[in-house]
Amino acid sequence: MIRFLGCLVLLFLIILLTDPAHSYSPDDPLLRILVRKGVLTEEEAREIAAEANREKEKEISQVVKEATIKVKEEIPTFPKALQGVKLGTLTYVDFSWGREKDEDKSAFEITRGYLNFKKKVNPWLSFRLTPDLHRDRDENLNVRIKYAYAQFKIPSFAFLTDIKSEVGQGHFPWLDFQEHINPYRCQGTMPRERAGTFNSADMGVGVMGYFGGKLPGEYVKELSRHYPVFNHYVGKYGSWHFGIYNGAGYHNKEHNSNKALEGRITIRPFGGWDSPLRGLQLSYFFIRGEGNKTAGEVLGAKLTDPSRKNEYPDYDVDLFMLSFQHPWFVATVEYSTSSGNNSGKWVRPDGRALDTELWSVFADVTLPLLQEKLHAFFRYDWFDIDDDDVWTNGKGDDQYQLYMVGLAYQLYKKNMILLTSEWVDYDKNFVAGKWGKPTGGLPRLGANSKDDFRIQTVLQIAF
Repeated sequence: MIRFLGCLVLLFLIILLTDPAHSYSPDDPLLRILVRKGVLTEEEAREIAAEANREKEKEISQVVKEATIKVKEEIPTFPKALQGVKLGTLTYVDFSWGREKDEDKSAFEITRGYLNFKKKVNPWLSFRLTPDLHRDRDENLNVRIKYAYAQFKIPSFAFLTDIKSEVGQGHFPWLDFQEHINPYRCQGTMPRERAGTFNSADMGVGVMGYFGGKLPGEYVKELSRHYPVFNHYVGKYGSWHFGIYNGAGYHNKEHNSNKALEGRITIRPFGGWDSPLRGLQLSYFFIRGEGNKTAGEVLGAKLTDPSRKNEYPDYDVDLFMLSFQHPWFVATVEYSTSSGNNSGKWVRPDGRALDTELWSVFADVTLPLLQEKLHAFFRYDWFDIDDDDVWTNGKGDDQYQLYMVGLAYQLYKKNMILLTSEWVDYDKNFVAGKWGKPTGGLPRLGANSKDDFRIQTVLQIAF
């Protein structure tokens, strides 16, 4: 504390000594008297004043040097490993009210709580660690690791540019891309993840990049004015991401030796045009792997083909999406099919993977109100968990339909408030899960799950 006060005194002296009022001048009273008495000439008086000022500057320079050393000694230093670390968060504070499984329900929740640690080790190597707050199976808040990966920058190769690789628990090739088109992940998960097919991170190795460099900076800036999430995936002619992963997702431990091959390719056909059409993208995403549980583990005595007891069911996904981004609106149409899911729980009675189908439509419009920070959005999902109706003896009625309308207000950059109404209609043989997780299990004749409804408000904090 004494050293700190000493630094303040030194700084005060610097300010005092450098005050222009204390500079020497030929018009100083003493010098003028000596000139009048003939002791000095005008020229000698000017030289004396200049020399005095030079001496004063030397004294000030020495004082500043000493004071700077003192101040630096008082400033706390971080370990070298922590220097340059960037910290940030992505947190969702949620309040929902409505009906779930025919019961009234309301709750405040922290539905996501990320703390991002990012460190650039050198120009081509960086690291990210992201703990994730969540509710465990006992409904207690707990922490798990969402991301933990090293990122390597790789030189561009011809038309393939801005290449990088994530090694460790990194981004899933699809969802991070989709969530930068649909900015309302804070409301709930994207269609396929919501249905229960996969989640947004996995352990493995991924390589990603752009086609043909980046979009013009002015165009990206104009998009980001209303949609701040658009600062990613700005490949001029599209982007791509391929990888080999465990396949089980970051929620689960890997239980088989199979590795899932996953990939996304996105084409921006009009990226080179100075036209609104450059916001059009066509995307294809695929997974080829096996589920994380055997048919015997999932079905037990209900398995009708004992020869498949120790087999892991297929885990295959084919997803197509047409998207259009404009400074004033966003729209997407998605269609996908799957055989099984990452957990391996979607199986037929004989142990083979269950075929599913999904459609989804999303639209968002910037309203010319409140400084153009208010948005209105709509989403519709249709999901069939048993496309061949094998669990309902060909009778079907095992789908759900989700309807969502809402308003979003951008507080500042990625910080926003949402107000949403959501309805989920379940067919009579669909087994429902909890809010935001409509899939509760395999179809069952006469399940008669009650429809869900909720009014939801969400505060998203991001920096």
